Amino acid sequence: MNFINSILLFFAFLILGPAIVSMESNSNTQSIRFTPPPSDPYEGTVLVRGGTFAMGLDEESVIGDWNNNIRRVTVSAFRIDQYEVSNKKYREFTNWVREVYKPLGKDSIYKTVLPDTLVWKSDLAYNEPMIEGYFRSPAFNEYPVVGVSWEQANAYCRWRTDRANEKALIANGLIDAKNPYLGKSQIDFDRADSIRKNLTLKKQNKNLGEYVLIPDFRLPTEAEWEYAAKLSLQKSSPNDKASRSGPNASNRGIVDPLNAPYPWASSGNENIRYTGNEKGKNKGIVGMYKANFKNGTGDYMGMSGKANDGAALPSKVNSFNQSPLNIYNIRGNVNEWVLDLYRPMSTIDVDDFNPYRANAVADGDDSTTAIYQTGINTLISNKSRVYKGGSWKDGLYWLNPGTRRFLDQDKSNNTIGFRCAISAFGMDNTTKPENGGGAWNWIKEKFNIN
Repeated sequence: MNFINSILLFFAFLILGPAIVSMESNSNTQSIRFTPPPSDPYEGTVLVRGGTFAMGLDEESVIGDWNNNIRRVTVSAFRIDQYEVSNKKYREFTNWVREVYKPLGKDSIYKTVLPDTLVWKSDLAYNEPMIEGYFRSPAFNEYPVVGVSWEQANAYCRWRTDRANEKALIANGLIDAKNPYLGKSQIDFDRADSIRKNLTLKKQNKNLGEYVLIPDFRLPTEAEWEYAAKLSLQKSSPNDKASRSGPNASNRGIVDPLNAPYPWASSGNENIRYTGNEKGKNKGIVGMYKANFKNGTGDYMGMSGKANDGAALPSKVNSFNQSPLNIYNIRGNVNEWVLDLYRPMSTIDVDDFNPYRANAVADGDDSTTAIYQTGINTLISNKSRVYKGGSWKDGLYWLNPGTRRFLDQDKSNNTIGFRCAISAFGMDNTTKPENGGGAWNWIKEKFNIN
């Protein structure tokens, strides 16, 4: 019996030991702390398997833009953040930049990454507390960062990529742990080669490229963002079993895209409020909207005791789960930057596989019509970037993922935030293992399965 107890105690220590020992002792004689495990670079992201879907606006354009006609396209597998980037997450970035660059006398670099808190200022409204507190106060830690430009969002993505790769690069001698890692250009391959000579034969044969753990974090393309917003595992009819076998379900087979305009109903907005019949943390919530948006003139949150979304401003990043993939606030709360340059006819011009419009693409038939300059004869310019999703300050129409708007990449406002995406190599093919599925082969290599 003592032997069995010893075995049970051993396994209990394996499970609970690190958590117990990692707590600092209050003893005056010593303090014990285990080294924290390396952080998972994919933590907080959701895998979205690639597929085909109807990209574009699936209802009448009430604005009359007609800038997103329906078109069938395919996107590759990718990961996307479960939550919008919060004030707390973005402050980690700004604090790192301050600690690294201020001692070097480069305060200007630190200032370029700070959000513009004056986006809350209005001549005819009292928003001064938000100017001072929204980004800095701990009360707003878990609220989406706003006042960030497209350029700042991209800078955050590059920084996040570096932090995700940093520990592995240090461990394998590619960078110096004593100096801050500022990007891929700092990798010292010669130094790494000299270190590898002292390692085992197995490690000597390792490709240096394998030390870089992941593809770069970036903003999602417009197609990726819209695909994630529209993707559904819900049944479209009682006899429809596609929802249980889609590529993002446990039994993967075919894609079941949700082409309804809003996340809470098969058509229209008849189920826009919680009924109290939901499961999980939404169980018992009655009468609340399923997204954070402006219900009408002067109505941002509803009346006390009879709230609609309950949030007069942006709500927390984990406030509304609108996706079977557990992607929160993909519609409403704040608009989100995407990677694409804005053009009205992009949906017609771009490829039907991984569609994306970058700066290098010319517009028109000749050089005289291929240039867009702000203030000349159009608001569209070569700095105009797409944002999508609707916000706490927008009407219900803009929550349709087919809608799109644009803003210059160096500008910001109090309704636009962002979330990051990352390519997911090897995760498109979902064929069963016996049929030689690519994804299964990737998993076998990853975990050394014979």
